[in-house]
Amino acid sequence: MIWIFVAVASLLVLFTAWFAVNLVTAKLNNTPSRAFFDIEEATDYVAENVPTAVASNVSHDEVRLLLRWYLTYFRERGMATFGGVDRAAESAIRRNRPSIADEDDVVDELFERAQEEGLDLTTVDIVCVTDLAFDYMVAIGAVAETVDISGALRAGSVGELGEADAEADDTPG
Repeated sequence: MIWIFVAVASLLVLFTAWFAVNLVTAKLNNTPSRAFFDIEEATDYVAENVPTAVASNVSHDEVRLLLRWYLTYFRERGMATFGGVDRAAESAIRRNRPSIADEDDVVDELFERAQEEGLDLTTVDIVCVTDLAFDYMVAIGAVAETVDISGALRAGSVGELGEADAEADDTPG
């Protein structure tokens, strides 16, 4: 009689363990992995791969500074965090609007910041650094494939331009 009790209890424990393992496995399969941007590793990657003409204009410290500003750009749009509780990134995410990072906007913002800091960098220098930073982010899995958003923003969607924005965006060409 005791053997029947032991057998049923064992089967119950094994079934519970199997169910728990499958539940956790399914949850992990549906959880996106996080990519960590190591600023020192990225700085080394960019500094080693930047073209020679740009390398003579941009120091290692300037590359690191540009990368910090680059990450700040994404953080302010809710696309990256500095880890842990990041209130600025969380508030950007909660705006409930599509987050779009425009390559030209990044370069313009970094160029303006470089001018404000008195750095003698050209737009070509900044474009080379940002392109290599993007390559680094693809390599670590922080960025997925490029997505075509032309059909994503339909009339009535959250990202639709308002009338004032549409008039301002009414440029010939």
